[in-house]
Amino acid sequence: MNEWLAAAPKAQLAHGIVGCQLSVADLADRSPRVLADGEVIDIGGKRLRYIDTPHVPHGWDAGVIFEETTTTLFCGDLFAHTGNPPALTSSDIIGPAIRREDSVHPTSLGPTTAPTIRKLADLKPALLVTMHGASFCGDAVAALTALSDHYDMRLRAALR
Repeated sequence: MNEWLAAAPKAQLAHGIVGCQLSVADLADRSPRVLADGEVIDIGGKRLRYIDTPHVPHGWDAGVIFEETTTTLFCGDLFAHTGNPPALTSSDIIGPAIRREDSVHPTSLGPTTAPTIRKLADLKPALLVTMHGASFCGDAVAALTALSDHYDMRLRAALR
């Protein structure tokens, strides 16, 4: 991060308030820009909306970015999966994400998990960009809805 800041002296890091307070402000050579939930930054033809998603999928500093002009959701670890997939797929990303969940249990399972994912589906993204695994160019709304349904089911089972 600091090497990037050194190479780009006019650049500024940005994150939600919790992420800035927990780590970015302490680690960065320059102060970050604190983004409010729902705040939009225009970066010259692209509009990035920051969305707080505490504990979804994990970490209370979690958040995603929705690029409004292309309806691209940068969804972090929501659909993380292992292996060596192609960079972009229209194939199933839910099955691989659930298998990873079954393997390492990275998601904070709570009452806000599924509703938070459903709110992301309400954005009607056309593309889901994942942090780990293939990005998805299929029916993103259906994928988000299915993932939220899966976490609803897991929560109900855990509460029995």
